[in-house]
Amino acid sequence: MKKSNKKYKDIDEYHTSQPAEIQEKLELLRRALKQAAPRATETISDGMPAFQLNKVLVYYALNKKHIGFYPTPNPIIYFKKELEKYKTTKGAIQFPIDKPLPLTLIKKIIKYRLDEDAKNISKNVLSGVLHEVPGDIEKVLKDDTAILKRWNSLTPIQRNEWICWVTMVKETETRAGHIHRMIEELKEGKRIPCCWPGCPHRRPSAQKWFKKIKI
Repeated sequence: MKKSNKKYKDIDEYHTSQPAEIQEKLELLRRALKQAAPRATETISDGMPAFQLNKVLVYYALNKKHIGFYPTPNPIIYFKKELEKYKTTKGAIQFPIDKPLPLTLIKKIIKYRLDEDAKNISKNVLSGVLHEVPGDIEKVLKDDTAILKRWNSLTPIQRNEWICWVTMVKETETRAGHIHRMIEELKEGKRIPCCWPGCPHRRPSAQKWFKKIKI
């Protein structure tokens, strides 16, 4: 998968920066992905449009003569017969610019990725958008299957807020107390820490509050 060196703010900006004659085709692809994965979040990852749920489901990017579609290797193997007319590599499919997009097949592929994503939830402790899950949080989450499932059902931003809220404290005992409170509040259905101004690593505007509150 070739990463783009150019930085885009969002998918809208990516699309509008492309030649006018190809923008409609990109929008058709985007619409098909949104229809098949309505809960997925649009983002820019590695300089390319991407759809993400717990992890990135698919990427796509405009190339000189084709739209590169990157759904990871497994769907390419699974839909091998239906993909015979397209050039593929281990993790990429090339949809020629001068041919109609196979929208039905694209929807099948992303639904396959949704199934993969759901299966991974029950096995892995998912991270936040910026912060990885530290060992002490990972341990308590893995000790309770129901809590792990609830944790993995949070959005990456929500998980990020919990991780930051726990790891911002320096005292070992206080940190352990934060982890205990996090578990209890997750059980109550809370999705972010109460009275938390937001991860200052993700939201620089929140940094001012950390001089006013005691973590």
